[in-house]
Amino acid sequence: MKTLLLVGGGHAHLHILKQLQTGALPGVRTILISPSEFQYYSGMLSGYIEGVYRLDEIRLSLDHLTRRAGIEWMKDRAVSVDPARQTVLTEQGTTVRYDVVSFDIGSLTAHTEITGVAEHAVMIKPYDAVAEIVEKIDRAEQIVVAGGGASGVEVSLAIQARRSKSGKLTPVSLISAGGLLSKSGPAFSRKITEIVQGKGIHLCTNDPVTDLTANRVRLKSGSLPFDQLLWLAGPRAPAIFSRSEVADKAGYLLLNSKLQSVFYPNIFGAGDCVTIDEHPGLDKAGVYAVREAPILWNNLKQFLNDGQLARYKPQRSYLSILSTGGQEGLLLYKGLAFHGGWCWKLKREIDKAFMDNYR
Repeated sequence: MKTLLLVGGGHAHLHILKQLQTGALPGVRTILISPSEFQYYSGMLSGYIEGVYRLDEIRLSLDHLTRRAGIEWMKDRAVSVDPARQTVLTEQGTTVRYDVVSFDIGSLTAHTEITGVAEHAVMIKPYDAVAEIVEKIDRAEQIVVAGGGASGVEVSLAIQARRSKSGKLTPVSLISAGGLLSKSGPAFSRKITEIVQGKGIHLCTNDPVTDLTANRVRLKSGSLPFDQLLWLAGPRAPAIFSRSEVADKAGYLLLNSKLQSVFYPNIFGAGDCVTIDEHPGLDKAGVYAVREAPILWNNLKQFLNDGQLARYKPQRSYLSILSTGGQEGLLLYKGLAFHGGWCWKLKREIDKAFMDNYR
């Protein structure tokens, strides 16, 4: 019997678990390795922080999904892969052999090497501690969010909205080494900057962090005090791939357009933890993992049966809706931008439909 090993419970692997509920792969033992019982949906995280969603609305039980799919779940973390021996080593010291392995473990948070960040900043990833983080936010008076990408913007606006509801007057500070949403272009950057400032957030852009102490963040231009500092400074590759010589220069799992390792044909992957050699500039965004999912599922089945693999071709553009607090959203699509309550309602419907598909 062959073994298919799924490492991580990200968007693409959720799709595979859903497909396995309709029938097992003949002659294949399937195992999922994930350190958490729950897979959190990042698109609804800001809504939970703001107080719009309950915790059970933004996460899925991998225990429940794997039982329905009739596969094994190992509550553990993969720390290295040995492609020559076709084994994965876990944090608890278990060696798992595979015939085919697929990685969908997401990314980590970047720039944690800056002095004081590891000791004094709060990391949202992994999301298991999000309820405790919200409790810390509620107790704090001076909150700083570091990161000018989509996550930093959404989280800072969600905290600002939450504090406004509770009557706290001290504004959230949002700091960024560059402009806000700088990868989306100057027009979108100006738009989100206008929204953030209009919501009352204290904004410091183009002002990189030099170091942190226990209660103060030093920027190039000066410093800010904080009780809680949330660090959302972009994506960083997991260490597992660099340790195993299957990575690109940045440490991400290097794949071809068939979502297959360029070094070892029985290693596959999807989502934020990978780089596709033909499309190296893809954003680390869940919308790509959703589109990759059916290709990955097809190719894993085909590889196990010596069939022909399909190619993944990423969409040229995609709909993006950022939650801006107060049940409003900023919709970005093909150079157009709209802001208001209807944008957030559309986002809510899309997010809830995604989650309902797996419940």
